[in-house]
Amino acid sequence: MRTKYPLILIALILSLSLLLPLQASAEETKLEIEVAQQSYLIFDGDKLSVVVTITNTGDDQLQEVMVCASTGEKKTVGNLAAGIEQQVTLYLENYAPGKNQVEIYASYSGGESAHKSMWFDVRPPEESVTLRIVDAPQSVYEGTVYTAPLQVQNLWQQDVSGVRIKSGNEVLYYVGALQANESLDITLRVETYSVGTNTLQLVAEHERGAAPAVPLKFTVMPANSAVKVYLASLSPATYPSETLQVTLVVAASEQSGISELELKALSDGVQPTGYYLGEQIAEAQEAPTVDVQSLLTGGTQATEEEQTDRSVRGRELTFDIQETSVGTEPLKFQVSYRIGSAVIKREFIVDALIVGAPSMRLIQAARTVATKGEATLVQLHVANDLPVEVNAVRVVPLSDIETSPSEFFIGTMAPNDFLPANFKVETSNLKDGDQLSFKLVYRVGRQNYETPPIYTVIHLEEPEEKNIIVYIVPPVVVVVIVLLWWLLRRKRWTQ
Repeated sequence: MRTKYPLILIALILSLSLLLPLQASAEETKLEIEVAQQSYLIFDGDKLSVVVTITNTGDDQLQEVMVCASTGEKKTVGNLAAGIEQQVTLYLENYAPGKNQVEIYASYSGGESAHKSMWFDVRPPEESVTLRIVDAPQSVYEGTVYTAPLQVQNLWQQDVSGVRIKSGNEVLYYVGALQANESLDITLRVETYSVGTNTLQLVAEHERGAAPAVPLKFTVMPANSAVKVYLASLSPATYPSETLQVTLVVAASEQSGISELELKALSDGVQPTGYYLGEQIAEAQEAPTVDVQSLLTGGTQATEEEQTDRSVRGRELTFDIQETSVGTEPLKFQVSYRIGSAVIKREFIVDALIVGAPSMRLIQAARTVATKGEATLVQLHVANDLPVEVNAVRVVPLSDIETSPSEFFIGTMAPNDFLPANFKVETSNLKDGDQLSFKLVYRVGRQNYETPPIYTVIHLEEPEEKNIIVYIVPPVVVVVIVLLWWLLRRKRWTQ
């Protein structure tokens, strides 16, 4: 019997030693903690508020409950009944600039919860006001105001005052005061810039300093490039009085805001003398396919494939040109418009070609041969190859040789008319091989024209020498006949 009790005592001691760790483990899981809310960014000098949720999952009330941080901050909760959940806010002040990692946990009389890790960033106070470019345009035309939508935000937990947007030493926008965590949308207007690439280093400055600069980059295009003029069609005329038709396309940039747009013809004889287009709204313009080489800016001629695929959005304007001269006729135009505060006037030239044929012709009809000292006839023909009626047609001799008439007046010739023009010329003072020159003068519409001179050669032949017998024989024959007649009569009388 004595040996039985010591064995029972030993077994009891071993059982109690195994149950004690299990009881301690159960006691450690009675309190749970979760980080419910926190800020991931604060500024040096601020308090970081951390909202945690603690839960008593055990069957007994927990005493001396406290929320703690590895940085040393604590928040006393007190007693926490079984099954109760409670939110507690802990304020952290013991941190370092830059990235921070802190352990959050809860303790109570007899144990503590599991540890939860949290991260946050601590920045300098001058960075508490941030600046963000929302959707700024990449380009603007000279003379217009560049506008950029921005967002200014106070990330600090306190109000700030004196907020302003600067570029260098220039204040571009004065914001004023911003409340804690307030965000404000503003529109920045830039009126001072240079043509080409512009870069502004925008800084949000306030009472506690200034944040790092935010670059704003945009391009300013010349105002005189906001409108382009293209040659859509131009066919060369085949005769001077034919009406030419020139079609131009005026294309304004869709983003430029063009107003007072006008196209004028500066050359005489162009109808109409101009078009006033006013405000050029891109959406309302037609989009014909035209030659992609601008008459204003020139540039490299596009390939045939590019010309086919390229569609220029603009307005088609047609001009009629009358009474032009033979050859290349430079037609001058002027385009003018307003873009913002800039007024643009630009001139350009369209070369119209008037070919010289068909036209009027002066033709020598036959070779001129004459006997010296005798009058001869120079025969010419006038041909109207034009498809229109020609007026005041006359052939004018150009040499000093006297002719009759002094000029040959025809008057009006219908299309395809073919008429003679003859001149009588005295040859007494001419030599064989002398030349006569003539020109044709006529009028088409209100324009007078003349042809280059044509030349005709006078071929002279000397008169033939006659035998003296030719002059003696006839009178002798007459005398013999009269004498025979007289003798026959006398013989009859004597009988």
